[in-house]
Amino acid sequence: MKAKYLKGFVPAALLALAMASCDDDKVYTTWYTEATVPSEITFEVSEILPLAVGMDSTLVYTVGPEDAKDLPIIFKSSDEKVATVDQDGTIHAVSLGEAVISAVPERLGFGATGTVTVKVIPEVIKVSEIQIDNTTEVSEDGKIYETDVIQLKATLLPADHTYDRVTWMSSDESKAIVDQTGKVTCVGKGDVVIRCITHDKGNVGTDFRLHIDPYIAVEKVIVNANLTGLSLPGYEIPVDVTYVPANATIGSVDWETNDDKVCVVERGKVTATGFGSTTVVATCRATGETATVEVSVTPGLCYWGPENKWNGWICSNNAAPEDRGDEYWRISFPDAGTGKWRRDIKIDCNANNLFGWWHSDYPVYAIKTNLQKGGDNTWDVRDASAHDKAGTDLSDGNRLIVWEAAVGKWEGYHGFNLFQVKVADIPNGNVDPAAAWYDVFWIRSFKSKEDAVKFAEQEISNNK
Repeated sequence: MKAKYLKGFVPAALLALAMASCDDDKVYTTWYTEATVPSEITFEVSEILPLAVGMDSTLVYTVGPEDAKDLPIIFKSSDEKVATVDQDGTIHAVSLGEAVISAVPERLGFGATGTVTVKVIPEVIKVSEIQIDNTTEVSEDGKIYETDVIQLKATLLPADHTYDRVTWMSSDESKAIVDQTGKVTCVGKGDVVIRCITHDKGNVGTDFRLHIDPYIAVEKVIVNANLTGLSLPGYEIPVDVTYVPANATIGSVDWETNDDKVCVVERGKVTATGFGSTTVVATCRATGETATVEVSVTPGLCYWGPENKWNGWICSNNAAPEDRGDEYWRISFPDAGTGKWRRDIKIDCNANNLFGWWHSDYPVYAIKTNLQKGGDNTWDVRDASAHDKAGTDLSDGNRLIVWEAAVGKWEGYHGFNLFQVKVADIPNGNVDPAAAWYDVFWIRSFKSKEDAVKFAEQEISNNK
């Protein structure tokens, strides 16, 4: 630990900048005062410190090493027309511009120097609104339990606000404890409020309300089916599992895999990481009861759909919205005006991040969609063979667009730097501007085009 010099109290106006108001009494505190001379000085402040014209603030700084001798620190400004500094570390913002505030021990030659750039601005733009979001995926039943840890994120508006620092606090630490990164540790059942406040004297604060359910240990877990025929790495699927008792906390079961090169598992969700077979084991913490499920990831067998939210696929631009729902992925077109319509979808890959695919027994890709006809609607991939540009009409009014791999050009593994469905040059009259989108239902690999059509028609028949 380093010797710390805390001058004044940390005021609201300085947020993450760890500054102190010059109007308060200065308090000089030293934790370690051995004879060792300082070798470093660090300001507890952002790299660039914004201050409004006429604003005064006092620095908080750390001297190292931890046994550094208590020696006076000399402060200096590189441009006193912009900002001056007193020898207690109090900065005075004078006029617009930038100045570097430096600090060195009174006895020079020991290599200790600390600097901070002060940017003097016309005024402080205060935060007017705080939006709080839970960025942690909660349990499968959507509840938060007294053993859970969740991460909250505060978005400060307007975007050009001056100071970022906020303080997090809990209304009841017997139910939830929050640290200053917004991480909440749930320790007891009931209702609790997590509050986030700013420190720019704007008096803005926002509450995030949590209901914490009691922890009920799983006594027994029953896995109802093996997972065979999973697709390429990145594919995620929940295990069909029954917990006893039914209202038990899912997080009270530990999941592990015998081979994480084939898959990984978290809270009953298996994600393929490679090809092969392995065993996934679920263990009840309270009783030690176990259950297993066999997982087989088949080379070349690929699937993207509602279950995995088309994981790994992206749209060609962000000029229009997209919606990955429970039945389809709706891709809206950017406004074409009087021109032609276009918006591609593609695997998120490039020359430095290839999309790896195994030729194996599944050389055909098919996309089921309600894409408007006309234009250039094709698979756009390297080493392609046959493109089904027109698509095959299905009995439910949708259609398949198929790509067949270039059989004979390569076998086994192949890495693509481009793997997309080109949706371009659709004539203006083919798209209703009031419904300017197309839906993707799934993308799969098959052994042949005939198998793809047969599968799609059987799926339609099963859903009637």
